[in-house]
Amino acid sequence: MHNKQGVETIATNIIVIYLESKIPCFTFKQSHIVRLLVSLPDAELIWCRTKEQYVEALPQATVVLSWCFMQEWFELAPHLRKIGTPAAGRDFFKVTSVPDHIEIRNGTFHGPVMAETVLGMILAVNRGILRAYKHQLQGELWPAQAVFGSRLIFGTHAVIIGFGKIGQAVGRLLNGFNVRVTGVRRNPSAERPVWFEASDVVKPLADLHSILPSADHVIMLLPSDTETDNFMGTREFELMSEHAVLYNFGRGNSIDEAALAAALRDGIIGGACLDVFQKEPLPESSPLADPTLPNLIRMPHASAFCESYLDRYLDEFIEWLGSVSQDAER
Repeated sequence: MHNKQGVETIATNIIVIYLESKIPCFTFKQSHIVRLLVSLPDAELIWCRTKEQYVEALPQATVVLSWCFMQEWFELAPHLRKIGTPAAGRDFFKVTSVPDHIEIRNGTFHGPVMAETVLGMILAVNRGILRAYKHQLQGELWPAQAVFGSRLIFGTHAVIIGFGKIGQAVGRLLNGFNVRVTGVRRNPSAERPVWFEASDVVKPLADLHSILPSADHVIMLLPSDTETDNFMGTREFELMSEHAVLYNFGRGNSIDEAALAAALRDGIIGGACLDVFQKEPLPESSPLADPTLPNLIRMPHASAFCESYLDRYLDEFIEWLGSVSQDAER
């Protein structure tokens, strides 16, 4: 049987799954297979535990669920119609062009999870929790002076650069603390979030320099396309307040790391909390690997880690697969 594009199809949805990772919450488990079998009883599942098994199964696939896909694999999968991946970033797949009859869909569930991490960082930095813990590790039993400068986040101003689904999820949590939100995005005319207050605004990227001086929290959630390389550099750090803290949970290419290291060392900005870096894992040669840099908190690209990671993804994958079943019946 052939579809309207002349691509050979088969009646049964055969889902080839390859979701293996060194990170436990990113790795497919038997419980996930059971859930798919219950939710998609008409589908056939092929669960691959190695890359070799995955590539070998591609000729049977109508649907692929994976962390990885290569351009040359399209030729191996004549029945393929849909590719799903839990990844939010478009940089996981090494794909330059996609056949017209194939749809690729990334996970969109990350916002609420990452928002908790961002909020946790903002609270820990501003309420003195991180400073107290650092001094505790140095043997101080009562580090009161370390937290004398603690700040409230109530009534402060957050600038969220990259105000898509994840950025809006972050802003929604901050809204509960009466934090004023300025979203910065390419398309500022997009519909305002329902939780926006009168003082909350969305601005274009061109307005960033006029916005930065009033920011208490600068939160970056940019993708890794080439237009974002070194988006934040010396000039931007000089425009920030001395107490403002930079948070990057998007992609590491968007920060000039040498310029940030200098800004931290010279006290130009109040600090930085980073989950992503230009090279990962972070090499010792990075300017941000210097253990003497003040007020720098590093995380290992872990802001979305949670036990329910793949269960949250399967919520939307299963809903999406309903359309696949309808296509197969036509």
